[in-house]
Amino acid sequence: MCILLISAKSSAAGSKPINIGMNLVYIHGANATNESFNYIKSKLGNGLDLNYDSRNGFENNLKDMQATLQDYNDVVFIAHSLGGIYSLHLANALPNNVAGAITLSTPYGGAEVADYAQYFLPFSRLMRDIGPSSWVMRQADKIKIQHPWTNLVTVKGQSPFMHEPNDGVVSIRSQKHHADMELVEIDYNHYEVVLADSAINIIKERLKKFN
Repeated sequence: MCILLISAKSSAAGSKPINIGMNLVYIHGANATNESFNYIKSKLGNGLDLNYDSRNGFENNLKDMQATLQDYNDVVFIAHSLGGIYSLHLANALPNNVAGAITLSTPYGGAEVADYAQYFLPFSRLMRDIGPSSWVMRQADKIKIQHPWTNLVTVKGQSPFMHEPNDGVVSIRSQKHHADMELVEIDYNHYEVVLADSAINIIKERLKKFN
């Protein structure tokens, strides 16, 4: 495990989209859409958007995504939050189709508040899927990462519902849960990171390594 610290004060990312000869696959976070990647795409270029609705359940969404990616090769995931968990499961299911991933604010250990919130929101499929004790996260914990993998750990922010350091949504500890990936701390909160030039610069540097 490698942990780097990146300051929020960084030079702006170039506006020219990069050409890496890979298939960029964007997976958004829970309750978001592919629109959340608009700024990142303006710097990296478009790719395949895997949209999903958390109300359908993680397993159902995962099957749909897997079917979509069957005919793609050299896939590089750019994923935010829960999108990184989908990326991890997809890379495990389709190891020969995937080149690697750069994820942002992904809670690989699960969202701790979800284990409690599901009792107050018993009909929320999302709360049942993202808690540390859920099938989704227990399986993710067992997955051995086979590809170059980086998680940008957002360390700025504070949720009043969490007693430990967090980015306003998920804990820093959960973002660092998987020891077999590169971890890069970045001074933004859970939502700011998709608009951060310093995050885009890190993504660009990691993408160069896939060539």
